[in-house]
Amino acid sequence: MPLKALIKKARDFRRDTRGTVAVETVIMWPGLFLAMLAMAVLFDAYRARSTTDKAAFAISDMLSRETAAVTFDYLDGARSLFSEISSVRSDHDLIVSLVTWDTVNDTHRLGWSHSITEDGAEDTLAWDNTDMINMSDNLPTLVDGESIVVVQTNSTFVPPTILRRWWGDNWDGVALNTLVFSRPRFVSNLAWSDA
Repeated sequence: MPLKALIKKARDFRRDTRGTVAVETVIMWPGLFLAMLAMAVLFDAYRARSTTDKAAFAISDMLSRETAAVTFDYLDGARSLFSEISSVRSDHDLIVSLVTWDTVNDTHRLGWSHSITEDGAEDTLAWDNTDMINMSDNLPTLVDGESIVVVQTNSTFVPPTILRRWWGDNWDGVALNTLVFSRPRFVSNLAWSDA
């Protein structure tokens, strides 16, 4: 076929405005469906992040108002409350730490740290002095004698099952970790009790 004939057919095809709704629907429907599915998943992911942040702030505010000593039972109840507030339906881990300011070394000092996981394991994720060195850049500067309650939560957002097939079954989801701190309101330091 000569080149001129091929160019003429291409021009004719480009100028042709006839179409069939059924054919255009078949061409457009997969793209529209995937776009709607992506919007739904993104909305769900942002909602999960928002409710997780709000739940962490609620737990932090609750601890900042506490005047009695905190126990593992209290932490387990706080973790359960966090699970109810958050829209993420995965395992939730809660780490609560009391951090003070060391004026001699001009650094944060760990008063105490305790954690509780979804399965009830205690202190498996609690901070130690090495964690304090790593987390120090993420904490605010304090004045002499000031302390803060640091609430850290760990959970995972997993999209609907249909999307796991696209990313592979080994994909575990997106980590939603929060770090919230607040000053004790009614006492100078939040106390801990092993009882």
